[in-house]
Amino acid sequence: MTSSWRFVAHSDARRRALQYAKQAASADCSVLIVGPTGAGKDILARDIHQHSRRSKHRLITVNCAALTQTLFESELFGHVRGAYTGATASKRGVVELASGGSLFLDEIGELPTEAQAKLLRFLADGSFWPVGGCEEKSVDVRILAATNRDLAAGLDTTFRSDLFFRLSVFTIVVPPPSRDDLRVLTRVLAVEMSERYRAAASAREVSALGELASSGVYRGNVRELRNAVERYFLVRDPERTVEENWRAACALDLLAQQGELADDAAAAPQLQPQEIEKLDDLLFLKCARETRSARELSRRMNRSLPYVYSRLAKLGIKPKDLQSADSLERTSEKIRASLAPYRSTFLRLLKEF
Repeated sequence: MTSSWRFVAHSDARRRALQYAKQAASADCSVLIVGPTGAGKDILARDIHQHSRRSKHRLITVNCAALTQTLFESELFGHVRGAYTGATASKRGVVELASGGSLFLDEIGELPTEAQAKLLRFLADGSFWPVGGCEEKSVDVRILAATNRDLAAGLDTTFRSDLFFRLSVFTIVVPPPSRDDLRVLTRVLAVEMSERYRAAASAREVSALGELASSGVYRGNVRELRNAVERYFLVRDPERTVEENWRAACALDLLAQQGELADDAAAAPQLQPQEIEKLDDLLFLKCARETRSARELSRRMNRSLPYVYSRLAKLGIKPKDLQSADSLERTSEKIRASLAPYRSTFLRLLKEF
């Protein structure tokens, strides 16, 4: 069990949310966490698990918005071999893998109606049937759920009321971070990222980042703030000031929001979403060149191994190629070449920031 809480709460509203979370951690009931996207609901869920009696067991997260009815049932409850076409081997579901621990159902409000019924039956007594199975199983798992929707407003139209009341034994409302919250959170993230990327940051630099993020230059949510601070340490140039480096890191946020920019002369090409993705690929490859294995890259980026393998496959890179700096550089060079027509657009954007 860890001794500290990662959820940053400086404002009164977020302190209340943290206090409720501490109370929930000492109980063993279902918890529903409600708040806007990127407010830190997932961090609070992990904190609750880590400070509960179940902390020695696993916390498994499921993104409900990414699952269809069929996928949901197989993902949660598993399946037996031959249950459906392509099921060449039996697979345990996440409720079984999380037994003794906690299951975090993120974006619970996006569950299809049929999936809601399946989940309700499981919550009743902790028992389930694997897809295609002929033997009922039982597990002891705690349910944590999160949503950015007002589920109560859609009861029995888009969300089952009986499921809502099962999940909301303990409800925690997470407000978006205030200016003071952003300042404190940025400092915490700056220390974390400087250690991850072995990029020494002075107390003055960390403090300056906190002020910049809370001053109105940055307008994203907690998740976007984390990405911006990480990009700061990836693109940081010692020849630039802290503010210039911060604006350069935030420029990618603006690109993603606008999708296109025109050069003030005539005619810079319009940026498309795929160009924004290529910039992200370059940052990923920069991290990859500083590691020697997928597992090390996973730790460096604080991402799961499946995520790393997926990114490598997307770029046509085999895990063994992580040991070849030349191979990674060739891939980076191809991406840089494809972005060359947009150079003036990027430069103009950085000047504006």
